[in-house]
Amino acid sequence: MDCEGTVIISCGTLTSEDIICKILGVETLPESIASDYAVKGYLWNCKNKYYSTKINLYALEEKTELDLSFCNNIKAVIFYFDTQKQSSFDDVASWLPYLKDIDSEVQLLLCNDCPEENSNPALERKNILKWCIENQYELVELNPVPESDDEDEQTFNCAKGFDRVIEALQSYAWADLVFEEDKPSASGKEKGNSSASNKDGCKTLKVEDLELDLEEKWLDDVLRGEDPGGESFEALFAKFASMKERASGLTGDDRKKYAEKVAIAFWRATGGNEDEIEGLDDSDE
Repeated sequence: MDCEGTVIISCGTLTSEDIICKILGVETLPESIASDYAVKGYLWNCKNKYYSTKINLYALEEKTELDLSFCNNIKAVIFYFDTQKQSSFDDVASWLPYLKDIDSEVQLLLCNDCPEENSNPALERKNILKWCIENQYELVELNPVPESDDEDEQTFNCAKGFDRVIEALQSYAWADLVFEEDKPSASGKEKGNSSASNKDGCKTLKVEDLELDLEEKWLDDVLRGEDPGGESFEALFAKFASMKERASGLTGDDRKKYAEKVAIAFWRATGGNEDEIEGLDDSDE
């Protein structure tokens, strides 16, 4: 109950529990964790090639005032709605006042699909996307209409459906992450006080240092010709702001080498021609 969590709210036919089953990868939900709130909670032992952590997934079904301590532990909000029903979309908006005390880093608006044209113009894709931009939500279609000959989608290898939901949740630096160390740092030493090793050889990182370490691993994986988790471009793009901030703190050759490293990583992640970046220094030195 002390770990951070995600609130999942359904305003359509797919229930919150259905969504949690998909995230957990199970047919039947496990026993609900104990809670003093008007929610059902389920523990997700989240693990990928970079880290493992525990995340509580909460199915919130009643519009009620939430305890502040509960809100402080919620870092992601997921809505589901039906694009064929105005009342379903209106219900999403009606929930927002009850979530005002939640400072969520990940906000997803799920639907089965979101067509460009709709019998109800208010539910057309452009209007849903406008709402998402205004409220800082990402639109995720669980069963998007196939787009044949969409070269950009093929190049960027963007995750779709529930794969994107899981990817978005895993992109956040959750508290108490255990980072899977697979190589020493360039200096051959551990970085400052950013971590402590456990008996299994894994490293528990402070949240403020995790972003930098994950960023470095994504960059290094792409530079080695790997596609980290099948989402190299998405991962790099999401980290662009932090990369830019880091570069601004460097000077001289260090700044130039880092900028080249980022440029090469982005180029390879988007499937660029190697001949066009010939001469750039992409070494780890």
